[in-house]
Amino acid sequence: MLRVCRRHGAFDPPDARKIHKRSIPRMGGVALFSAISLGLTAAVIGAMLDWFNLELGQSALVPPIYVGLCGFFFIGFFDDIKSIPAVPRLLAQLAVATLVIVLSGGAVSISAILGNALPAWLGGLCTVLWIVGVVNTFNWIDGLDGLSSGVALIAAAGFLALALLNPTLPNAVLCGTLAAVLIGSVLGFLPHNFFPARIFVGDGGAFSLGYLLAVTSVVGLFKQAALISFLIPLALLALPIFDTAFAILRRLSKGLNPLTPDNRHIHHRLLALMSARYSARIDSEELSQSDLEWVHSKAHPRTVLVLYSITAVGALLAVWLGSR
Repeated sequence: MLRVCRRHGAFDPPDARKIHKRSIPRMGGVALFSAISLGLTAAVIGAMLDWFNLELGQSALVPPIYVGLCGFFFIGFFDDIKSIPAVPRLLAQLAVATLVIVLSGGAVSISAILGNALPAWLGGLCTVLWIVGVVNTFNWIDGLDGLSSGVALIAAAGFLALALLNPTLPNAVLCGTLAAVLIGSVLGFLPHNFFPARIFVGDGGAFSLGYLLAVTSVVGLFKQAALISFLIPLALLALPIFDTAFAILRRLSKGLNPLTPDNRHIHHRLLALMSARYSARIDSEELSQSDLEWVHSKAHPRTVLVLYSITAVGALLAVWLGSR
């Protein structure tokens, strides 16, 4: 994909809102999508050959889930190629999420929230809003090298641990399979995406990561009426959810369109604090270009690692809650 991006000029150029200072290939989502596709194919073949116990009811959910993955990936892919306006992009996402519910016969749908069972129509509506919401939270936190992919990796590890520790979880094998496929795909990609990134996930990759995590929570945790099953996915995805909610409230309070991009996300603020900390170590009133590059090389990866740590705390909390 690096060679393809260079050949066709598929780069993400720097601008005032972005952190990177040079053009970076942005079609890493194609690599992620391809790896996830191969992983899901291998999982279905493995279930057919009885390599592991993916029951018929669970394996039947893989095709509609994969259709949704294709839909969200291609929305992001075309957005990477030629920017799609926010409203048409949102409408397309709502349509794809609805299609997943329809194709699965309502099986990929939230059954209960806050300990209360939901009627089918309300569960479907909540499912659409949840999937589209999580997809966009991952797109919005994709502002630093390796941030969205690393957060997805940690969250997927939490889902896998929950599936292994709780075999009675609804669709436990399917949840574990989806999480394992996502973990393997991201592990292969993250070394190229972490600072200094050689390639970005792009919208196609961010949408794919968010969608797969959202669907994993829907087919497993949101099938239980217990109150705790509602809290676990919120703990696993706390960072992107909180960042998105904070960004929307901040923009609305200023009378701005909540979909308007800015550089006031949590990762931007934390990076600024880290940069100020390292700048203070330089004994000079005016920083040179080499000084600025040194500050950035220190602050950028450490900011991402701090956010990884926050996500890991949420994942450990979720696993602890699930084990109880």
